[in-house]
Amino acid sequence: MRRRTFLAAAGTVLLGACSAPTSDRSTAPTTRGPRSPAPSPSPSPSTPPATSAPPTPATAEEVLARSTVPVLCFHQLREFRAGDSAYARTIITPPSVFRAQLQALRDGGRTPISTGQLLDHLQFGTPLPDRPVLLTFDDGSVTHHSVALPVLTELAFPAAFFPMTVVLGKPDWLSADQLRDLDRAGMTIGAHSWDHQRVDRLTGDQWAVQLDRPRAELAAILGHPVDLLAYPHGVWSPEALPRVEAAGYRAAFQLSDPQDPAYPLLTIRRIMPPPTWDGPTLLAQLDAAF
Repeated sequence: MRRRTFLAAAGTVLLGACSAPTSDRSTAPTTRGPRSPAPSPSPSPSTPPATSAPPTPATAEEVLARSTVPVLCFHQLREFRAGDSAYARTIITPPSVFRAQLQALRDGGRTPISTGQLLDHLQFGTPLPDRPVLLTFDDGSVTHHSVALPVLTELAFPAAFFPMTVVLGKPDWLSADQLRDLDRAGMTIGAHSWDHQRVDRLTGDQWAVQLDRPRAELAAILGHPVDLLAYPHGVWSPEALPRVEAAGYRAAFQLSDPQDPAYPLLTIRRIMPPPTWDGPTLLAQLDAAF
């Protein structure tokens, strides 16, 4: 209940922005000594080792009950500029503020986790460390490589990055090489549409452009599949969720709306820490809500 209150209180900021092996029980057969000499038996094929059954995925209700991990969302990491609009200043985090926020999480006992850890917990009940937190970054700003990656590496934070693919390689945005750097550093890469179109407004061929195309482009760059999505502007609709699932996404991240009861893995909530929050304020807000 405290978590819901916290998210609702932050809504004005959030709405504006843009996943035991069984033991081998086979025993040696009982044999009798032969009455007369017998030919040596031919070697029999080795018995394959027993394998554990795949875990049973959680029901939607179980996923909702486990959805108690704070997931933070960042955008550009740079100093404010004279031409920045009031809205832009809500999604820009100065580098010193970003470092202070992450340092406070570390010093305050928060344990950074990866998207894989979160989803395994939600889907299969895999235990998480105490006081977990997950970091995500939207849009594909070049500052995710120049500012975020060094701090994440220094403080041992995994994170997930969700770039629009239309901007890759353009000035002020991530290049394919920088995206591969993030991937090699152990970060998770997910899609954020092709050109930042809201999924609640897509029709016809736009679905393939905004859902299928970025997955294919990112997979070609990274050399492995991509199955996570962050909704542009954090916006989704119930009608979009079956299409997101059909496009092959394991999970999708929104912002502050309540999770969909039928598709909780496709509507994972996130918090955008305002740049006005210093490290102690961020930690206090999370401790009060989670």
